[in-house]
Amino acid sequence: MLTDTVSLVTTTESRGRSEARRNSRGYAVLDVETTGLDPYRDRVIQVAIRQIAADGTAESEWETLVNPGAGVDPGPVEVHGLTSADLAGAPPFRDVAATIAQRLAGRVFVAHNAAFDWTFVAVESDRAGVRLEVLEWLCTMRFAKALALEVPDKSLATIAAYYAVEQLRAHDAGDDTRVAAEILLRELADADRVGLTLPLVECNTSRHRLKRTVRRWFSRVRRPLH
Repeated sequence: MLTDTVSLVTTTESRGRSEARRNSRGYAVLDVETTGLDPYRDRVIQVAIRQIAADGTAESEWETLVNPGAGVDPGPVEVHGLTSADLAGAPPFRDVAATIAQRLAGRVFVAHNAAFDWTFVAVESDRAGVRLEVLEWLCTMRFAKALALEVPDKSLATIAAYYAVEQLRAHDAGDDTRVAAEILLRELADADRVGLTLPLVECNTSRHRLKRTVRRWFSRVRRPLH
């Protein structure tokens, strides 16, 4: 179901604001659940976005289920818990693409394993004919590596436990986005403390867009999308 109301949320702490001020664009923390692992053949079935201002304060949260199309298998239900019945009444991605683009526009895209989430959202937006005005992403997993956190792995659950952020519903886009946003604030604070430059990565140049177009074309040649 689509959540239309923008909820203003209060941050639980002010940590991370000093480092965040170095980025005047603000952040859009995003998570997706999908039917599989290949962004050129699989589909988004849930997306959530939390906007964080340049000073580190939370601005809004939004999420929706996404109908991947008639007859499309929802994928690993045992992981994300979303069945075809759950998705039947949800809007297709093309109907929410403009809203997603507006919530991302001009901000640093943030996700845990950002390359995965970014590529899925970018490819779905390409299919919908909607241009994403995003220049760079910041991966909280890559950030944890840059900070040399003493953890056994860089999974969302492990980094959340390291920073004492409680996970309520793993593999739910809304809760995963909340957790990633809390992790981001803590990582920003740690980066500020040690003087670490944010590990930003270019993600949407003309070269990136051309590469996505070519890969989408080859994917359709191999097997038509539903």
